[in-house]
Amino acid sequence: MTSKVIDEFVIPRCSGKAFRVDKGQAFRVIEHEGKQVAGLIFLNAHNYKEQFMAEFSGGLNYFHPSGMGSHYRLSKLYSKVPYENVMLTVTENKIGDHFLGPHCTRTMMEILGAPGHRSCSDNFSDALEEFGLELGDIYSPSVFNAFANVRIDPRGDGTIRIDPPRSEKGDYIEFLAEMDVLVAASACPDDKSAMNDHSCKAIQVRILNAE
Repeated sequence: MTSKVIDEFVIPRCSGKAFRVDKGQAFRVIEHEGKQVAGLIFLNAHNYKEQFMAEFSGGLNYFHPSGMGSHYRLSKLYSKVPYENVMLTVTENKIGDHFLGPHCTRTMMEILGAPGHRSCSDNFSDALEEFGLELGDIYSPSVFNAFANVRIDPRGDGTIRIDPPRSEKGDYIEFLAEMDVLVAASACPDDKSAMNDHSCKAIQVRILNAE
């Protein structure tokens, strides 16, 4: 059964965009060129205080009796305490790579040896401005980093290993909205680490009626 495309757009490299997805609709975050991470923030479209909490979702997925997923492959995306509602369900995720945790920031880019370099924080700030929000209104560390090939060494001292994304052009992650959500997306501008294979690229978004 095919789904009707409601909207489709490309987020240029090193930029961000916010958009709304209504309950029952689906949206795909698509590799427009390949090997590019998309940082994603989710908010209840009617109550911006209710926001996606990545680490909390990872734990709930892992401990759920049905074994819904883990920090590396989420199935259900929950909002933060005290709400604890399912905001989105991952319906397709062929590659299966994402990282639940912080996005790149000014300080992170300074640590990577690039002071003044653009970061996801800048992208999110620009995207949220259209909806009257500032980055200070957001629980900013709680991000779904789509296509990020990042692992924390479980046997050593917790070292974070960043490898180039395995995703190629046309690969996508699809989400079903379980409530009306505001999505802020960042085409990650980190070209200093291997996060985007040292080359920043665009990200495509497609919003669909889930028929």
